[in-house]
Amino acid sequence: MSLPVLIINGTIGSGKSTIGLAIQEVLECLEMPHAYLDLDRLTDCFPKKGHFNDEVMFEALAALWPIYRACGADRLVLSRVVEDLSELKSYEHVLGECSFTVVLLAASERTRRARISAREFGESLKWHLHRSRELDQILSKSTPYDFLVQNDDRNPAETASEILERSGWTSRSGRAV
Repeated sequence: MSLPVLIINGTIGSGKSTIGLAIQEVLECLEMPHAYLDLDRLTDCFPKKGHFNDEVMFEALAALWPIYRACGADRLVLSRVVEDLSELKSYEHVLGECSFTVVLLAASERTRRARISAREFGESLKWHLHRSRELDQILSKSTPYDFLVQNDDRNPAETASEILERSGWTSRSGRAV
């Protein structure tokens, strides 16, 4: 059976982590077995291994998914930038057969700048602001997503519910499908 995987995609500052946590909360309230991982947190080590430490992230994902599956999770929510849909092959390599839904979170540059400025400083702030603009251009020119959700000044729970409904994971009433 194919593993349902929902990937929350978007540039830096679009709200991937916040919305991922909101989705996790909604799924818990619905008592829907799942696991949620903010994949950027799996890259937090040095020295680096691979571009943006992707090799470490995929090794960690490969190690963690069997643990979550053994605990009863039957679907997976991931927060991570996906620049090109060909990257999904790497996920299938470590997870097995998957059924992907990739949502692109979009936020204005003003919103992204405010979010990034609240959490970064110094050279890191400069890098993240530059990379956010760069990724925004990359993601707007390609189509590495199934649908787009605007995420500027919305309540995270509302955004999460919209994503779950549009992905087919819940019905309009909010019940699990």
